[in-house]
Amino acid sequence: MNILNKYCTFFLLSLMFLSCNGQSNHAKINTTSKAIKGNQREIKIPLPKNGFCCALLDSKGALWFGSRGSGVFKLENNLVVHYTKENGLCSNNISCISEDRKGNLWFGTTNGVCSFNGEGFTSLPIPQSDTSSVWLDKVYPIVNPNQIMSILEDKKGNLWFGSNGAGVYKYDGKSFTQYLSKIGKTYEDGLQHNIVLSIVEDLKGNLWFTSLSHGGVSVYDGIKFKHYINELSDDFVRIAYCDSKGNILIGTHGNRSGGLDLFNGKSFKTFYKTDDGLSTNNVRWIFEDKKGKFWIGSGNSPLSIFDGEHFKVFKGNGGQEYDRITFILEDAQNNVWFGNRNGLWKYDGNTVIKMTQA
Repeated sequence: MNILNKYCTFFLLSLMFLSCNGQSNHAKINTTSKAIKGNQREIKIPLPKNGFCCALLDSKGALWFGSRGSGVFKLENNLVVHYTKENGLCSNNISCISEDRKGNLWFGTTNGVCSFNGEGFTSLPIPQSDTSSVWLDKVYPIVNPNQIMSILEDKKGNLWFGSNGAGVYKYDGKSFTQYLSKIGKTYEDGLQHNIVLSIVEDLKGNLWFTSLSHGGVSVYDGIKFKHYINELSDDFVRIAYCDSKGNILIGTHGNRSGGLDLFNGKSFKTFYKTDDGLSTNNVRWIFEDKKGKFWIGSGNSPLSIFDGEHFKVFKGNGGQEYDRITFILEDAQNNVWFGNRNGLWKYDGNTVIKMTQA
């Protein structure tokens, strides 16, 4: 038996088509699996041209990875399924992935939003913003108000869609209501173009919306909004995260004297790079694992771990560090996954495994 037959198995999977009306099916791609321990298999996912930018663990235990330009990849039961526009996605540029209480997956893209019920994709037309201003022409696609950057279903069943320059939309199943479009800095065209990269619901049912347009964070209690700007270390905010104790952690871009802000329900505390061992003042992603450790991803420095008081840079095999991590999550087996435009990695508590192949 040659080496290739001994160590590699190729899954030859049929290509079936999936449209928005559900008349076609999943597109399964070839994957390579390598035996590592007994019957365990390590699945390698083809690395998209621009890597990965977001991820989700769904309620069935499947992992979903969104890319910039190559659609979305699903990893389940040692099989990789690849979805693109040919299969019904409204765009191959994926910004975020979420799941509602019915188990439908929602994908925010540069071309609005679409849902997946396990059989087919359905596009949901969101209100379109005017993109004819001279200022938008100069900054597009960095600012694209018709792009969905964050999605959340609240406890009442409303869907909230954070946009890349038009605030946030609430969808009650019938109609849209726009909020927070006039938050933050007024730009050269006289408009504010509020970018909402993150939406989180706290343990009391309040919704937290971040602003990447110098609007800080806005909190909605179901009746009115409360805005925090001066209380934060930076008004340019990338992510908000609710931990297991109900604290809200806020990751800033670090333009001002930013860092990682923590709100305990009464007051704010800031962890700075120089004072507390945080490796950067730019915080792009926050995730709490099942052991209570916080994983901090940054746009300009290595992945780090926060124990609630102190930070340390995470080091993998041979002391390797992982820069510019854009998402972190934990799977059903307590493995921590993280990724960026250069790859995707899985950490089992002892070893870091690269999960992509060229």
